[in-house]
Amino acid sequence: MPRRPRTPPPPAPFAERVRIETEPAYRARYYPGLDAAIAQRGRWRSAEVEALVRRLRSPP
Repeated sequence: MPRRPRTPPPPAPFAERVRIETEPAYRARYYPGLDAAIAQRGRWRSAEVEALVRRLRSPP
């Protein structure tokens, strides 16, 4: 019976992050997008918290 070719092992969980942090060209390419995504997520969370506070403070 012929052997099946071995599949490569899956990449380490944070391999892409390590690459982004260690390679200057990759870092320059991805950090602006990551920063923008983090800032957007913060704005969404702030808006959600503010909406919840308004809802809790409004009379029943």
